[in-house]
Amino acid sequence: MGFSHSWVAVQGLSAERVMEVLGMEASPAPRPGLFMDGVALIDLADWQLVISDNDEDAFEGRLSKLPPLGPAVACRINEHVMYSEARGYQAGENIWSVVHDPNGDESLYSLKISGNPPEQLEAIVRDVKAAQDSQGGEEADVDFIFDVAPKLAESICGFMLGEGELEAIRYTSLKPIGSPEPTEKRGFFARLFGGS
Repeated sequence: MGFSHSWVAVQGLSAERVMEVLGMEASPAPRPGLFMDGVALIDLADWQLVISDNDEDAFEGRLSKLPPLGPAVACRINEHVMYSEARGYQAGENIWSVVHDPNGDESLYSLKISGNPPEQLEAIVRDVKAAQDSQGGEEADVDFIFDVAPKLAESICGFMLGEGELEAIRYTSLKPIGSPEPTEKRGFFARLFGGS
C-alpha cells in the first residue's frame, strides 16, 4: 500500500507556538484517519514536527508557515509515484534541497541536489546507490534512491515515518481552532500510532 504525506520539523520551538502559528489546537481525541486525513504534532525533544496527510502541505500548504520560526527541515513523500523531497531552512530561507523524481527524469537513479546540503548526504547516497545496484539498478523492482531524501531529513531531526518502533511514537492530533471534534472511528494509522 502506498501513501503520501509531508512534514516540517522546527528546532527550539514550543508546541504551543507551533499551534498558534498554524491556527490549530489539540484535539482531545485522535483524529480519524490520521496520516490519511489529518494533521498531527510530534514532540521530538529539541524539535517540534508537524505531519500532514497532504504531501504538498510542507512546501506549498499550511505547514509552510513553520520554517521561518527557526532552523527547520521538511520532507515530502508520495509513494504512489515514488517521489520524495527534503529541504533545509535557516531563518526561513531554503538553503538546500534533495529531490527524487524517477517519473520526471525517467530514471530510478534520479536525484537533484541544490544548495549546500549536510555532509552526511554523501554517505546516504553512496549506500542507497550500492543497494540499488545490488538489486539490478534500473531494472530492479525496488527503488532505493527514493529513500535518500527522507533518510537525510531523518539524520537531522531523528524522524522518518516507518522507521523504529511505530507504537512508541506519541502524537497530538490537531484541528483548526474552533472546529468540531471528529466523531468517526479512528483510521488505520491512528490505531497503529496509538495517538492521544
